[in-house]
Amino acid sequence: MAIRFKLDRVMFEKRNMKIPELQKLSGVNKNTLYSLYKGEITRFDVSVIDRVCAALDCQPGDLLEYVKESPKFVDSADDEPIDF
Repeated sequence: MAIRFKLDRVMFEKRNMKIPELQKLSGVNKNTLYSLYKGEITRFDVSVIDRVCAALDCQPGDLLEYVKESPKFVDSADDEPIDF
């Protein structure tokens, strides 16, 4: 995925906060926060980002990072992707 969540970094830099504390401050479900923290989420509710930003006193851009993916090409001989 080209978008990476930086919740782990922001939690550490802002307040050295743990997930249970962020859950109490934001009211966001613990499982949702863990998914954001581990980067396992593919889409999110804007209200979740709003509550996390309010709890961490940060901007949405602090939580998200665009990571350019390198193109993958398939070698027709063995149908395996090739990274360039």
